[in-house]
Amino acid sequence: MPTFRTGLLLASLLLSACSMPISQESHPTQTEKTITQDIATEKSTSTKNDIAERITPVTDDTAKQSTSAEAAAVVENNDQLIEQFKAQKQLANTNFTELKNRIGNAPALPRLMAVEQLNKKEISSATQQLRTYISKTNTDLAVLNARVDNRQKLAVDGDLIRIFLSEATVTHNSNKFKAQPLVGQWVRGESRVIRLKDNILFENPRSEDLHITFSETYQLVVNNQTIATVNPHKEKNSASFSVSTHDNQGSIVGKLDYRIVIDK
Repeated sequence: MPTFRTGLLLASLLLSACSMPISQESHPTQTEKTITQDIATEKSTSTKNDIAERITPVTDDTAKQSTSAEAAAVVENNDQLIEQFKAQKQLANTNFTELKNRIGNAPALPRLMAVEQLNKKEISSATQQLRTYISKTNTDLAVLNARVDNRQKLAVDGDLIRIFLSEATVTHNSNKFKAQPLVGQWVRGESRVIRLKDNILFENPRSEDLHITFSETYQLVVNNQTIATVNPHKEKNSASFSVSTHDNQGSIVGKLDYRIVIDK
């Protein structure tokens, strides 16, 4: 009986021991720690290399090329601004001269400094001033042309003049020739260019332009130079002239006869 009790007690203790939970912490070994550190280091190094590959280093040569390209672009832009300024200035001067010759006066040109003394902003501003002047004088010229057309259709006394170029000698550089006589009719306010040709065309085919204007103020203007004032009540008259060629490289000396065309 004591033996049976002892065995039963041992069996109960054994079952209790088997049913108890086993708590055990898992600690990595030194080898596992080393492997983990190596993997992390490799990943970090790989990431840095990838970033380094994506970022291209800027060398001195690359920086110099970039700076040179930017400087060239600035110079080209400035050159374009200067060319625009010069082109607008030439147009403005042309309109001023034409209005002054044909009407007797013209709006004053904008007072501008030489382009070499202007910065980029000032050049742009000056160019805009010239564009505004050109627009205004283009309108003035259009109005003048309309008046000339009306006079051509319904001329009153003094609106029409007939000009006979009796003689003209052209000296241009080392060339010199006498031009053929020419005749034409002008309306008051009109300006035209005629071509002076050599008398002996077959032997020496030379020519030169002559700009003749009959202004609204009854003046005869030849190559931008006033040579006579026409009396609208005097039928016939004449005038001599000595003017520069259109490029200022020569001279034209001559005489023209003119008379008022009376519409009867």
